Amino acid sequence: MKITHQRGRIRALVAVTACSLALVACVPPEPPAKPPAKDGGIDPDMAPRANEAAYKALGPFKVGVTTVTLEAGRQAEVWYPASDAGVVGLTPETYFIRDFISANLDRLLAPGVNPPFETIAFRGVTPEPGTARPLVLFSHGSQGYRLQSTKLTTHLASWGFVVISPDYFERGLQYLLGEPLAPTRTPAEVTQQAVNAAIGLNAIGPLAGSIDTSKLFPIGHSAGGSQSTQLAGIRTDVQSWIAMAAGVNLTPTAFNPMPTVPVGLADTNKTVMWITGANDGVVQLPGVVNAFEYSAGERKLVVLPGVGHNNAFTDLCELGRDQGGLIGLAQSGGLVLPENLTALATDGCPSPPNFRGVDAWPVAHHFVTAELRYRSGLDAQPVGLGVGVTNQFGPVVPQYQHNE
Repeated sequence: MKITHQRGRIRALVAVTACSLALVACVPPEPPAKPPAKDGGIDPDMAPRANEAAYKALGPFKVGVTTVTLEAGRQAEVWYPASDAGVVGLTPETYFIRDFISANLDRLLAPGVNPPFETIAFRGVTPEPGTARPLVLFSHGSQGYRLQSTKLTTHLASWGFVVISPDYFERGLQYLLGEPLAPTRTPAEVTQQAVNAAIGLNAIGPLAGSIDTSKLFPIGHSAGGSQSTQLAGIRTDVQSWIAMAAGVNLTPTAFNPMPTVPVGLADTNKTVMWITGANDGVVQLPGVVNAFEYSAGERKLVVLPGVGHNNAFTDLCELGRDQGGLIGLAQSGGLVLPENLTALATDGCPSPPNFRGVDAWPVAHHFVTAELRYRSGLDAQPVGLGVGVTNQFGPVVPQYQHNE
Protein backbone atom coordinates (compact mmCIF):
# COMPACT_ATOMS: atom_id res chain seq x y z
CA MET A 1 0.00 0.00 0.00
CA LYS A 2 2.82 2.43 0.81
CA ILE A 3 4.51 1.72 -2.54
CA THR A 4 1.29 2.33 -4.45
CA HIS A 5 0.70 5.57 -2.58
CA GLN A 6 4.26 6.69 -3.27
CA ARG A 7 3.97 5.87 -6.95
CA GLY A 8 0.77 7.91 -7.15
CA ARG A 9 2.53 10.90 -5.65
CA ILE A 10 5.43 10.52 -8.06
CA ARG A 11 3.08 10.40 -11.04
CA ALA A 12 1.35 13.59 -9.83
CA LEU A 13 4.70 15.35 -9.39
CA VAL A 14 5.80 14.25 -12.85
CA ALA A 15 2.56 15.63 -14.30
CA VAL A 16 3.06 18.96 -12.53
CA THR A 17 6.67 19.16 -13.70
CA ALA A 18 5.67 18.35 -17.27
CA CYS A 19 3.03 21.07 -17.21
CA SER A 20 5.55 23.54 -15.82
CA LEU A 21 7.95 22.79 -18.67
CA ALA A 22 5.30 22.77 -21.40
CA LEU A 23 2.41 24.98 -20.36
CA VAL A 24 0.92 25.11 -23.84
CA ALA A 25 0.51 21.33 -23.94
CA CYS A 26 -1.09 21.08 -20.50
CA VAL A 27 -4.60 22.35 -20.96
CA PRO A 28 -6.60 21.35 -17.84
CA PRO A 29 -9.66 19.19 -18.47
CA GLU A 30 -13.09 20.74 -18.40
CA PRO A 31 -14.95 20.66 -15.08
CA PRO A 32 -17.95 18.35 -14.73
CA ALA A 33 -21.17 19.47 -16.43
CA LYS A 34 -23.42 21.58 -14.22
CA PRO A 35 -26.92 20.25 -13.59
CA PRO A 36 -29.93 22.18 -14.93
CA ALA A 37 -31.96 24.28 -12.51
CA LYS A 38 -34.41 22.18 -10.52
CA ASP A 39 -38.03 22.73 -11.47
CA GLY A 40 -41.25 21.63 -9.81
CA GLY A 41 -40.97 22.81 -6.19
CA ILE A 42 -42.91 25.63 -4.53
CA ASP A 43 -41.54 28.99 -5.67
CA PRO A 44 -40.64 30.87 -2.44
CA ASP A 45 -41.32 34.17 -4.22
CA MET A 46 -44.97 33.22 -4.67
CA ALA A 47 -45.67 32.11 -1.08
CA PRO A 48 -48.09 34.29 0.96
CA ARG A 49 -45.35 35.32 3.43
CA ALA A 50 -42.51 35.36 0.92
CA ASN A 51 -40.86 38.58 2.04
CA GLU A 52 -41.47 38.46 5.79
CA ALA A 53 -38.32 38.24 7.90
CA ALA A 54 -40.24 36.22 10.46
CA TYR A 55 -37.34 34.41 12.09
CA LYS A 56 -34.69 37.05 12.71
CA ALA A 57 -35.80 37.37 16.34
CA LEU A 58 -36.17 34.63 18.94
CA GLY A 59 -39.18 32.34 18.71
CA PRO A 60 -42.10 31.72 21.08
CA PHE A 61 -40.43 29.03 23.20
CA LYS A 62 -38.01 29.27 26.08
CA VAL A 63 -34.97 27.02 25.58
CA GLY A 64 -33.82 24.09 27.66
CA VAL A 65 -30.42 22.39 27.47
CA THR A 66 -29.00 19.08 28.60
CA THR A 67 -25.72 17.22 28.05
CA VAL A 68 -25.57 13.57 27.02
CA THR A 69 -22.61 11.19 26.97
CA LEU A 70 -22.03 9.50 23.62
CA GLU A 71 -19.13 7.38 24.86
CA ALA A 72 -16.46 7.69 27.52
CA GLY A 73 -14.88 11.11 27.02
CA ARG A 74 -17.27 12.32 24.29
CA GLN A 75 -20.43 14.35 24.89
CA ALA A 76 -23.13 16.15 22.97
CA GLU A 77 -25.20 19.20 23.89
CA VAL A 78 -28.95 19.12 23.28
CA TRP A 79 -31.19 22.19 23.11
CA TYR A 80 -34.99 21.94 23.03
CA PRO A 81 -38.17 24.04 23.38
CA ALA A 82 -38.96 24.50 27.07
CA SER A 83 -41.99 25.40 29.14
CA ASP A 84 -42.37 29.02 30.27
CA ALA A 85 -43.38 27.93 33.74
CA GLY A 86 -40.32 25.74 34.11
CA VAL A 87 -37.79 28.57 33.82
CA VAL A 88 -39.31 31.00 36.31
CA GLY A 89 -36.66 32.15 38.77
CA LEU A 90 -33.84 30.34 36.98
CA THR A 91 -30.65 31.78 35.49
CA PRO A 92 -29.70 30.98 31.88
CA GLU A 93 -26.66 28.84 31.18
CA THR A 94 -23.20 30.41 30.86
CA TYR A 95 -20.23 28.53 29.41
CA PHE A 96 -16.49 29.11 29.75
CA ILE A 97 -13.96 28.56 26.99
CA ARG A 98 -11.41 26.87 29.28
CA ASP A 99 -13.82 23.97 29.66
CA PHE A 100 -13.19 23.17 25.98
CA ILE A 101 -9.39 23.23 25.75
CA SER A 102 -6.76 20.63 26.52
CA ALA A 103 -4.97 20.51 29.86
CA ASN A 104 -1.69 21.37 28.13
CA LEU A 105 -3.15 24.49 26.55
CA ASP A 106 -4.87 25.43 29.80
CA ARG A 107 -1.51 25.50 31.60
CA LEU A 108 -0.17 27.99 29.04
CA LEU A 109 -2.95 30.56 29.54
CA ALA A 110 -2.84 33.32 32.12
CA PRO A 111 -4.64 32.06 35.27
CA GLY A 112 -7.37 34.71 35.38
CA VAL A 113 -8.33 34.49 31.71
CA ASN A 114 -11.64 32.65 31.28
CA PRO A 115 -14.34 34.92 29.82
CA PRO A 116 -17.93 33.69 30.14
CA PHE A 117 -20.39 33.44 27.26
CA GLU A 118 -24.00 33.86 28.30
CA THR A 119 -26.67 31.86 26.49
CA ILE A 120 -30.47 31.91 26.71
CA ALA A 121 -30.78 28.20 27.59
CA PHE A 122 -31.86 26.85 30.98
CA ARG A 123 -30.25 23.65 32.19
CA GLY A 124 -32.48 20.60 32.64
CA VAL A 125 -35.85 22.37 32.56
CA THR A 126 -39.17 20.82 31.54
CA PRO A 127 -39.73 20.54 27.78
CA GLU A 128 -42.66 22.34 26.19
CA PRO A 129 -45.45 19.79 25.63
CA GLY A 130 -46.36 19.08 22.02
CA THR A 131 -45.73 16.82 19.09
CA ALA A 132 -42.40 15.26 18.22
CA ARG A 133 -40.07 18.02 17.02
CA PRO A 134 -37.63 17.93 14.09
CA LEU A 135 -34.09 16.85 14.90
CA VAL A 136 -31.26 19.13 13.77
CA LEU A 137 -27.62 18.04 13.91
CA PHE A 138 -25.14 20.89 14.35
CA SER A 139 -21.53 20.11 13.36
CA HIS A 140 -18.80 22.48 14.52
CA GLY A 141 -15.82 23.51 12.43
CA SER A 142 -12.09 22.90 12.60
CA GLN A 143 -10.68 23.90 16.01
CA GLY A 144 -14.29 24.34 17.17
CA TYR A 145 -16.24 22.79 20.01
CA ARG A 146 -19.81 21.65 20.56
CA LEU A 147 -20.94 24.97 22.10
CA GLN A 148 -19.25 27.21 19.51
CA SER A 149 -22.55 28.41 17.98
CA THR A 150 -25.00 28.65 20.88
CA LYS A 151 -26.52 31.84 19.46
CA LEU A 152 -27.72 29.76 16.50
CA THR A 153 -28.56 26.49 18.25
CA THR A 154 -30.65 28.15 20.95
CA HIS A 155 -32.37 30.31 18.33
CA LEU A 156 -33.45 27.17 16.49
CA ALA A 157 -34.74 25.59 19.69
CA SER A 158 -36.81 28.71 20.38
CA TRP A 159 -38.53 28.08 17.02
CA GLY A 160 -39.45 24.47 17.70
CA PHE A 161 -36.42 22.28 16.94
CA VAL A 162 -34.42 19.84 19.02
CA VAL A 163 -30.75 20.50 18.21
CA ILE A 164 -27.93 18.11 19.05
CA SER A 165 -24.27 19.13 18.78
CA PRO A 166 -21.63 16.48 19.48
CA ASP A 167 -17.92 16.81 20.13
CA TYR A 168 -16.01 16.12 16.93
CA PHE A 169 -12.73 15.96 18.84
CA GLU A 170 -10.84 14.70 15.81
CA ARG A 171 -10.94 18.25 14.38
CA GLY A 172 -11.81 20.11 17.57
CA LEU A 173 -10.26 22.70 19.83
CA GLN A 174 -9.72 20.09 22.55
CA TYR A 175 -7.03 18.38 20.48
CA LEU A 176 -4.92 21.54 20.19
CA LEU A 177 -1.81 20.60 22.21
CA GLY A 178 -3.86 17.81 23.74
CA GLU A 179 -4.35 14.06 23.83
CA PRO A 180 -7.38 12.12 22.54
CA LEU A 181 -10.23 12.23 25.04
CA ALA A 182 -12.13 9.39 23.37
CA PRO A 183 -11.50 6.72 20.72
CA THR A 184 -10.82 8.19 17.31
CA ARG A 185 -13.99 8.14 15.20
CA THR A 186 -14.98 9.23 11.73
CA PRO A 187 -17.48 12.10 11.48
CA ALA A 188 -20.10 9.62 10.27
CA GLU A 189 -19.55 7.46 13.36
CA VAL A 190 -19.87 10.42 15.73
CA THR A 191 -23.02 11.50 13.90
CA GLN A 192 -24.55 8.05 14.40
CA GLN A 193 -23.66 8.22 18.08
CA ALA A 194 -25.55 11.52 18.28
CA VAL A 195 -28.57 10.07 16.47
CA ASN A 196 -28.54 7.08 18.82
CA ALA A 197 -28.45 9.45 21.77
CA ALA A 198 -31.46 11.33 20.41
CA ILE A 199 -33.33 8.05 19.98
CA GLY A 200 -32.53 7.23 23.60
CA LEU A 201 -33.74 10.63 24.82
CA ASN A 202 -36.94 10.16 22.85
CA ALA A 203 -37.54 6.76 24.40
CA ILE A 204 -37.24 7.53 28.09
CA GLY A 205 -36.84 10.55 30.37
CA PRO A 206 -38.04 14.16 30.23
CA LEU A 207 -37.71 14.38 26.43
CA ALA A 208 -39.54 11.11 25.76
CA GLY A 209 -41.84 11.42 22.76
CA SER A 210 -40.67 14.94 21.92
CA ILE A 211 -38.13 14.20 19.13
CA ASP A 212 -38.88 13.08 15.59
CA THR A 213 -35.92 10.80 14.91
CA SER A 214 -37.19 9.57 11.53
CA LYS A 215 -35.39 12.40 9.73
CA LEU A 216 -32.15 14.24 10.34
CA PHE A 217 -31.41 17.81 9.28
CA PRO A 218 -27.63 18.37 9.29
CA ILE A 219 -26.32 21.91 9.47
CA GLY A 220 -22.68 22.77 9.97
CA HIS A 221 -20.06 25.48 9.99
CA SER A 222 -16.88 25.29 7.88
CA ALA A 223 -15.60 21.70 8.15
CA GLY A 224 -18.96 20.92 9.73
CA GLY A 225 -20.68 22.30 6.62
CA SER A 226 -18.60 20.01 4.42
CA GLN A 227 -19.50 17.15 6.73
CA SER A 228 -23.20 17.97 6.37
CA THR A 229 -22.79 17.70 2.60
CA GLN A 230 -21.15 14.29 3.03
CA LEU A 231 -23.95 13.12 5.30
CA ALA A 232 -26.49 14.06 2.66
CA GLY A 233 -24.77 11.62 0.33
CA ILE A 234 -24.60 8.65 2.71
CA ARG A 235 -27.68 8.85 4.95
CA THR A 236 -31.17 8.02 3.75
CA ASP A 237 -32.72 9.94 6.66
CA VAL A 238 -31.17 13.18 5.32
CA GLN A 239 -33.21 14.91 2.61
CA SER A 240 -32.16 18.50 3.29
CA TRP A 241 -29.05 20.15 4.71
CA ILE A 242 -27.46 23.57 5.28
CA ALA A 243 -23.77 24.36 4.79
CA MET A 244 -22.44 27.53 6.45
CA ALA A 245 -19.08 28.94 5.34
CA ALA A 246 -18.39 25.77 3.34
CA GLY A 247 -18.12 25.10 -0.37
CA VAL A 248 -17.01 22.56 -2.95
CA ASN A 249 -14.07 22.93 -5.33
CA LEU A 250 -14.81 21.30 -8.68
CA THR A 251 -12.14 23.12 -10.68
CA PRO A 252 -9.67 20.59 -12.13
CA THR A 253 -6.06 20.85 -10.94
CA ALA A 254 -2.89 18.88 -11.61
CA PHE A 255 -3.33 17.02 -8.32
CA ASN A 256 -7.08 16.49 -8.86
CA PRO A 257 -7.55 16.51 -12.62
CA MET A 258 -11.00 14.93 -12.61
CA PRO A 259 -12.98 16.20 -9.58
CA THR A 260 -16.29 14.49 -8.90
CA VAL A 261 -19.51 16.00 -7.66
CA PRO A 262 -20.36 14.88 -4.10
CA VAL A 263 -23.18 12.35 -4.01
CA GLY A 264 -25.51 14.62 -2.04
CA LEU A 265 -25.16 17.45 -4.57
CA ALA A 266 -25.93 15.14 -7.48
CA ASP A 267 -29.20 13.91 -5.94
CA THR A 268 -32.13 15.84 -7.44
CA ASN A 269 -34.36 14.80 -4.53
CA LYS A 270 -32.21 16.46 -1.86
CA THR A 271 -32.30 20.15 -1.03
CA VAL A 272 -29.56 22.45 0.24
CA MET A 273 -28.94 25.99 1.41
CA TRP A 274 -25.44 27.44 1.05
CA ILE A 275 -24.90 30.46 3.29
CA THR A 276 -21.60 32.30 3.56
CA GLY A 277 -19.87 35.63 4.09
CA ALA A 278 -18.68 37.86 1.28
CA ASN A 279 -15.51 38.61 3.29
CA ASP A 280 -14.66 34.99 4.17
CA GLY A 281 -10.93 34.53 3.74
CA VAL A 282 -10.93 30.88 4.80
CA VAL A 283 -13.60 29.44 2.49
CA GLN A 284 -13.72 31.91 -0.34
CA LEU A 285 -16.86 32.83 -2.20
CA PRO A 286 -16.12 31.18 -5.59
CA GLY A 287 -16.08 27.75 -3.95
CA VAL A 288 -19.48 28.35 -2.36
CA VAL A 289 -20.96 29.64 -5.61
CA ASN A 290 -19.51 26.55 -7.28
CA ALA A 291 -21.28 24.34 -4.75
CA PHE A 292 -24.59 26.12 -5.36
CA GLU A 293 -24.29 25.80 -9.14
CA TYR A 294 -23.57 22.07 -8.91
CA SER A 295 -26.45 21.29 -6.54
CA ALA A 296 -28.92 19.28 -8.61
CA GLY A 297 -31.88 19.55 -6.23
CA GLU A 298 -33.72 22.60 -4.94
CA ARG A 299 -31.03 25.03 -3.84
CA LYS A 300 -30.46 28.40 -2.23
CA LEU A 301 -27.44 30.69 -1.93
CA VAL A 302 -27.19 33.44 0.70
CA VAL A 303 -24.17 35.76 0.74
CA LEU A 304 -23.84 38.14 3.69
CA PRO A 305 -21.86 41.39 3.26
CA GLY A 306 -19.49 42.43 6.02
CA VAL A 307 -19.32 38.80 7.15
CA GLY A 308 -16.25 36.60 7.32
CA HIS A 309 -15.79 33.03 8.40
CA ASN A 310 -16.99 33.35 11.98
CA ASN A 311 -18.98 36.44 12.89
CA ALA A 312 -22.44 35.45 11.57
CA PHE A 313 -22.36 31.70 12.32
CA THR A 314 -20.55 31.28 15.65
CA ASP A 315 -20.08 32.82 19.08
CA LEU A 316 -16.33 33.06 18.51
CA CYS A 317 -15.95 36.70 17.54
CA GLU A 318 -17.81 37.95 20.61
CA LEU A 319 -16.30 35.51 23.10
CA GLY A 320 -13.80 37.54 25.12
CA ARG A 321 -13.79 40.35 22.53
CA ASP A 322 -12.67 42.90 25.12
CA GLN A 323 -9.66 40.67 25.85
CA GLY A 324 -8.64 40.18 22.23
CA GLY A 325 -10.87 37.21 21.44
CA LEU A 326 -9.62 33.63 21.31
CA ILE A 327 -6.21 34.59 19.97
CA GLY A 328 -5.82 37.35 22.54
CA LEU A 329 -6.65 34.86 25.28
CA ALA A 330 -4.01 32.46 23.98
CA GLN A 331 -1.41 35.20 23.66
CA SER A 332 -2.08 36.32 27.23
CA GLY A 333 -0.03 33.35 28.38
CA GLY A 334 2.73 33.93 25.85
CA LEU A 335 1.52 31.21 23.49
CA VAL A 336 2.53 31.72 19.86
CA LEU A 337 0.05 30.13 17.47
CA PRO A 338 0.62 29.23 13.80
CA GLU A 339 -0.45 31.93 11.36
CA ASN A 340 -3.06 29.71 9.71
CA LEU A 341 -4.72 28.94 13.04
CA THR A 342 -4.76 32.62 13.97
CA ALA A 343 -6.39 33.44 10.64
CA LEU A 344 -9.00 30.71 11.12
CA ALA A 345 -9.95 31.91 14.60
CA THR A 346 -10.17 35.62 13.76
CA ASP A 347 -11.60 35.70 10.23
CA GLY A 348 -14.64 37.96 10.29
CA CYS A 349 -14.00 39.29 13.80
CA PRO A 350 -12.33 42.69 13.26
CA SER A 351 -15.04 45.37 13.18
CA PRO A 352 -14.79 47.35 10.98
CA PRO A 353 -14.62 46.13 8.25
CA ASN A 354 -16.92 43.33 9.40
CA PHE A 355 -20.24 43.55 11.19
CA ARG A 356 -20.48 42.64 14.85
CA GLY A 357 -22.43 39.52 15.76
CA VAL A 358 -25.44 41.52 16.99
CA ASP A 359 -25.95 42.78 13.43
CA ALA A 360 -25.00 39.63 11.50
CA TRP A 361 -26.66 36.94 13.64
CA PRO A 362 -30.29 37.91 12.92
CA VAL A 363 -29.83 37.59 9.15
CA ALA A 364 -28.10 34.20 9.30
CA HIS A 365 -30.57 32.98 11.92
CA HIS A 366 -33.57 33.95 9.80
CA PHE A 367 -32.44 32.13 6.67
CA VAL A 368 -31.34 28.98 8.51
CA THR A 369 -34.53 28.86 10.58
CA ALA A 370 -36.83 29.61 7.63
CA GLU A 371 -35.25 26.88 5.50
CA LEU A 372 -35.36 24.28 8.28
CA ARG A 373 -38.97 25.07 9.22
CA TYR A 374 -40.06 24.68 5.59
CA ARG A 375 -38.09 21.51 4.89
CA SER A 376 -39.13 19.88 8.17
CA GLY A 377 -42.82 20.62 7.65
CA LEU A 378 -43.22 23.09 10.51
CA ASP A 379 -44.17 25.59 7.79
CA ALA A 380 -46.42 24.23 5.05
CA GLN A 381 -45.09 26.87 2.66
CA PRO A 382 -41.83 28.83 2.67
CA VAL A 383 -41.85 31.85 4.97
CA GLY A 384 -39.37 34.66 4.38
CA LEU A 385 -37.55 32.86 1.58
CA GLY A 386 -38.59 35.12 -1.29
CA VAL A 387 -35.95 37.38 -2.79
CA GLY A 388 -37.75 40.47 -1.46
CA VAL A 389 -36.91 39.48 2.13
CA THR A 390 -33.41 40.91 1.62
CA ASN A 391 -34.91 44.39 2.10
CA GLN A 392 -36.06 43.49 5.61
CA PHE A 393 -32.61 43.47 7.17
CA GLY A 394 -30.40 46.33 8.13
CA PRO A 395 -27.58 47.13 8.06
CA VAL A 396 -26.71 43.67 6.68
CA VAL A 397 -28.37 43.39 3.25
CA PRO A 398 -27.72 39.89 1.86
CA GLN A 399 -27.45 38.73 -1.72
CA TYR A 400 -29.84 35.83 -2.24
CA GLN A 401 -30.88 33.52 -5.05
CA HIS A 402 -32.75 30.25 -5.29
CA ASN A 403 -33.79 27.58 -7.79
CA GLU A 404 -36.95 25.58 -7.17
